[in-house]
Amino acid sequence: MFNNSFLKKLNILFIESNDEDREHFSNILYKFFNNVVVCSNGKEGIDSFLEKREEYFVDIIICDKTLDDITGIEVLKKIREIDSEIPFIITSPKIEVDDLLTAIKYKATDYLSKPVNGKDMIFCIERVCHNKYHERLKLLMQQDLEELRVVVNEVALVSKTDLEGNITFVNSYFTEVTGYSQEEIIGQNRLILKDENTSVSLYKDLFEKVKAGIVWEGKLKNISKTKEDFYIYLTVLPIYDKKSSKITEFMWISFLTTESELEEKEFKKKVVKNMYESRRVNNEAREKIDALMNQISEYSNIKILLNEEKQRKAKFASQINFYEKELKVIEEKINKISEKASEKIKQVVYAEKEVREKKDKAVFLLNDLTVELEDKNKKVQKLTKELSAQMTLIKRLMTSINAIEESLEK
Repeated sequence: MFNNSFLKKLNILFIESNDEDREHFSNILYKFFNNVVVCSNGKEGIDSFLEKREEYFVDIIICDKTLDDITGIEVLKKIREIDSEIPFIITSPKIEVDDLLTAIKYKATDYLSKPVNGKDMIFCIERVCHNKYHERLKLLMQQDLEELRVVVNEVALVSKTDLEGNITFVNSYFTEVTGYSQEEIIGQNRLILKDENTSVSLYKDLFEKVKAGIVWEGKLKNISKTKEDFYIYLTVLPIYDKKSSKITEFMWISFLTTESELEEKEFKKKVVKNMYESRRVNNEAREKIDALMNQISEYSNIKILLNEEKQRKAKFASQINFYEKELKVIEEKINKISEKASEKIKQVVYAEKEVREKKDKAVFLLNDLTVELEDKNKKVQKLTKELSAQMTLIKRLMTSINAIEESLEK
């Protein structure tokens, strides 16, 4: 789940040439972040970055690799000429090796593959800005420590130790109060000043906290080189390496005080602590109220969606009833048509049966007629032969008669 209170503090510069993507993601970003500057090309994005730097701090830039005028990689190069640290996220449907190497060279923070999921983009921005926010806090703490060292050097006992508590630096006021010279005290463990009645577990708790990056504050009784008591109010701060952001040493800042002053300061500290605790509780309550309001807003949206869904469901129900009635009418028509068709089929089958019987009779008669015809053909052929013989005989007789008549005439 997103940390909405943290996201609402961030200012975003979003550069995207695609109209559809620009509209879609800008609508998402407007819901989550404090200020969102949307640009449609690289030149507009660079100009907006320069312009907005005068108005407020831009926390992160999201830029598409393929723009209408220049590439997202070229925008990254230009931004790095202006600001070498601002987080820069590149979006692209395809990650080319050369572009990736150039992006790494110019310290691109992340590379999101398109199509980008809106939730993934928000999570990526939150993670990157969280890391940058903590780095900025560490840097500010480091700067504050340096300024503090200059201010308190003349009125406080200032020393530095390594991670094991071995002293690496003391100021002149430290040597004056403790009675140890720099040569005597450098390299000694800080416990050399421990009072015998002070619990070792107190120092153990002190080192555990500052090694974890937590500032330790408290009152202590110390012993000087000459075995004289002196009371201090001590603040121990972790010091971070600028490059690796790791704790490398501790700074010890002590102010001389009396036991009664310590008790008074302790009382004031409790009052201030209670005040800050009340403020913290109020802030947490306000954040919880904001979160609840967001949930109520979400629930309201869900309620609206549910009502819309109910209306849609009711509309579908009326449509379903209408279609059920229509279906019933159609089923009745189909049943009637089916009955008529069944009756027709019976009539056709009966008629087919009659036709088949008539056909069988016709075939039977045809066979009988064929046989009878063959017999008659044979008789006709026989009569034809006889007739042919008679004709031949008649021709012979006619020839004979003609011959006789010719002979008589002569």
